Amino acid sequence: MQFTAEENESEENLWKIIISKLDHERRNLVSPSSSSFYKTSDGIECSVRKANGSLIANCYSESDRMGNRRWTIDLQ
Repeated sequence: MQFTAEENESEENLWKIIISKLDHERRNLVSPSSSSFYKTSDGIECSVRKANGSLIANCYSESDRMGNRRWTIDLQ
């Protein structure tokens, strides 16, 4: 799954978009306290996790060269 967001989009809004892209079953398993955003050398990434720490999805972004970031959600 992919979506595009502004370069300076807040983590709060990115989180809402990421969760909205998940199917109902996965969405119900998400634990915000176990999930995290982290900075990388080329942007920001997010790990979406269950309460037990198991990975639901890894989300990463890359510049679309138009001032936005293209996000990819890799489901596990």
